[in-house]
Amino acid sequence: MSFKEKLSWSALVTTIGVWGFYFIRLAQMAGDGTLTADGSRWMLFVCVIVLVISHAIGAIVAARSGPSAEMSVHDEREQAIALKASNAAFLVLSALLGGLSAFAYVYSIKQPDLLGSEPLSTAALIAVNGVVLTLAVAEAVRHLVSVVLSRRVG
Repeated sequence: MSFKEKLSWSALVTTIGVWGFYFIRLAQMAGDGTLTADGSRWMLFVCVIVLVISHAIGAIVAARSGPSAEMSVHDEREQAIALKASNAAFLVLSALLGGLSAFAYVYSIKQPDLLGSEPLSTAALIAVNGVVLTLAVAEAVRHLVSVVLSRRVG
């Protein structure tokens, strides 16, 4: 398994694990009625810190588990895989952001009282978490496509 493939596996598992926890916990808090903007903000901050540390640990483990010459090699196959994976992630990102925007528009027309007494806080909470979810899914798709192509080609 190449260094880049190890990094992709690590990033895929980390992305799904951290953001999966975040959004499951967010849904639980929303269901319990304990979801607040401050609570969501702190949980987002902690998840980003955990994500960065997890990626760093994954990179260190991947680097130590193979020859150092392998890390600096950028052959055409790996560049093509990275390009295809990034293209797939961009398409998913674009589609999800477009869908999120359309959903927000239609939902706000059908539910004008959605935002309640603090419209800016609720709207910001919904928008930020929608964008975070979209970015997390796009990153997971990018790493998944990279792993699948590495397995298929390599």
